Amino acid sequence: MLNEYASLSSRRGFNRSLAHFRLVTAILDPLGKGQNLADLVDELEKNRQIEKAQIGPLLNALIVERMGYATVSFNMPTDRKEFEEIWNETGRWNRFDMVVAYHHPQLGITLINPKRKNHWEVVQDLGRQELMVLYLKALRDSDKALEPQALDALSNLITGLTAGDTAAFNDAAMIEKPVAAPVAAAAVPAAVARPAASGGPTPAPPAAETAPKPAAAPAPAAAAGDGGKKRMTPKYSVQVTNELFHNGNVEAWKNIVESYKSKYTALEVHIFHDGEKVNDINSLFKWGKVKHGDVLLFSVAGETIQGVAKLQRYLFEGASIRFSNFLKKDVNKVLHLF
Repeated sequence: MLNEYASLSSRRGFNRSLAHFRLVTAILDPLGKGQNLADLVDELEKNRQIEKAQIGPLLNALIVERMGYATVSFNMPTDRKEFEEIWNETGRWNRFDMVVAYHHPQLGITLINPKRKNHWEVVQDLGRQELMVLYLKALRDSDKALEPQALDALSNLITGLTAGDTAAFNDAAMIEKPVAAPVAAAAVPAAVARPAASGGPTPAPPAAETAPKPAAAPAPAAAAGDGGKKRMTPKYSVQVTNELFHNGNVEAWKNIVESYKSKYTALEVHIFHDGEKVNDINSLFKWGKVKHGDVLLFSVAGETIQGVAKLQRYLFEGASIRFSNFLKKDVNKVLHLF
């Protein structure tokens, strides 16, 4: 029989659980005062006060079980890169609070307040078959009957369809409250930022405590000021100009990616071919699988993203007849390219 308390039997497990409970408690007050959970989590991520693994449990515990948000989930039917219509339209829906959970296959759950332009700018694009879960709640009990209609309209907007008649989602008589600033980092006890890995249980803080030549890659979405929030760049293209993307090209790409990751250890490089993520670069070496003129895609994920333009240039050369330039290295050593 599974012991649900097994994680509490170790000091590390106990401290991680205690830190999560404190985080939930700290969020409850601003959430109860009308702040949006996506706004709160965005601020906490930027200040390194929450881990990705905590977002799913927070969603279910707070806005599903405690606050009773209506939900709907679906997989994106097509790719989507333009979101202006979403924030422009939902910004007028003053009868509801809404949260969109985007389940990114590499980054995990990203929470989006659909009314905020900057949240959609961070997402940049939604891929076909990726999971979206929508959460919506009427701010007044008298509007609860509108929730299913509003969820349908929101899902239509996200998938690129028309929202239909949404006039009922705005009540001109409702007093418009100014958009509340997200919870400040100091509002969450410092103990929740990183659970203790060892030592005894962390004591509760005092009440007053706070805590062909490819185009140059555009500037990535993540900037240094984004703090601890992990981002992913758009997918950049690299055209194969060699007569075939053979074993030499594969080895060149492996050495280039290895060099990049040795320089930027906190960043991850993701490669895509034919709409699918490539988990092993060696799988690209299959006679005739990747040919002259084919396009491979890559993106970089992390907090402060750097060196993307140079990485794109090297990958382009590695997919050309100049691939041998990236094979000249000592055994068990890394090329110094970045």
